[in-house]
Amino acid sequence: RSGIIAEYGLDKGDKFQKAEAKLKNHPYDMESWIILIKDAQEKHIDHSRKVYERLMSTYPTCGRFWKLYIEEELKCHNFEQVEQLFQRCLLKVLNLDLWKFYLTYVKETKRSLPNFREKMMKAYEFALEKVGIDVASGTIWSDYVNFIKDGEVHGSYAVNQKIMATRRVYQRAVMMPLSNVEQLWRDYSNFEQSVNEIIAKKLLEERSRDYQNARRVAKDYEATTQGLKRGAPAIPPQNSTEERQQIEMWKKYITWEKNNPMRTDDQALIKKRVMYAYEQALLTWGHHPDIWYEAALFLEKTATLVHEKGDTQQSQKWKDEVAALYDKATTGLLKNNLLLHFAYADYEESRVKNDECHRVYDTLLKSVSDPTLVS
Repeated sequence: RSGIIAEYGLDKGDKFQKAEAKLKNHPYDMESWIILIKDAQEKHIDHSRKVYERLMSTYPTCGRFWKLYIEEELKCHNFEQVEQLFQRCLLKVLNLDLWKFYLTYVKETKRSLPNFREKMMKAYEFALEKVGIDVASGTIWSDYVNFIKDGEVHGSYAVNQKIMATRRVYQRAVMMPLSNVEQLWRDYSNFEQSVNEIIAKKLLEERSRDYQNARRVAKDYEATTQGLKRGAPAIPPQNSTEERQQIEMWKKYITWEKNNPMRTDDQALIKKRVMYAYEQALLTWGHHPDIWYEAALFLEKTATLVHEKGDTQQSQKWKDEVAALYDKATTGLLKNNLLLHFAYADYEESRVKNDECHRVYDTLLKSVSDPTLVS
């Protein structure tokens, strides 16, 4: 023991033991976890990795905690472990700070590779595909543009390729409702003016309507989501006033996305934006089965809609995504939830996938502590 008197009048050893004891009965007690995290940060990662694994097992959708864990591995240059952790969390946790951290990692550790620029551009495209519709992802878009601009090229062909690559990213960005879309538009305008003033006028006129639409939606988003909190670790329902208020705010935001604020006819874009809103909500409210269920119903309804319009391939893809969503819920935070297992089984039965239906029930029987709950 260090003998240092810390908060609550206890030395570090006593605080650690009390925290461990409390977590046995209250596994989501945040004060206890903070004590364990602080203790882990003072040790070498080889001696604290088990604590971080327990943390991620308890809070698997918390981007802040994944980032914390990866940072500790990175301090010790454990690049293999770092990349394994990114593989475990990136696709499941669409947390913007986590994805920005991933891009920084690629930029700082792959720079010496001969194909670094190609790898970095792929990393930017990967990130934008997953989180590029987030209103706060504008810095990723601007960083990507600057990365392309900073590339050294020689010869007129290579210069033209660079101009076209820069233009393509700018044109995609200024159509997005991003918090910095006005700055991106100014930067894009200056870029086109620097390339060719005559062509610039035509290109900017062609994109102006899409930019104005994106600017309007970004402002609407800000008003719609005022007071909405992101990033908190997911915990079981507390039935508190703040919890109810936050869930209502998230549902208001999701409804806003369902009402198609972009005024687009592109059903795939509407679906992507709504599902992104649901995914963001579930990072914090993943213990609430009704949100998972609503997301699955929306996705199923959208798949039916595009099927009726004749796009059977897209419809089939989205129907499979419904099953994947149910599977994610019932193998993750809500593996003991009867409602979602029954909904999942009913869905697979409706698709005449009887083997999958039986598998869902078998999984439920194995996971619940009292098998008599299921008859």
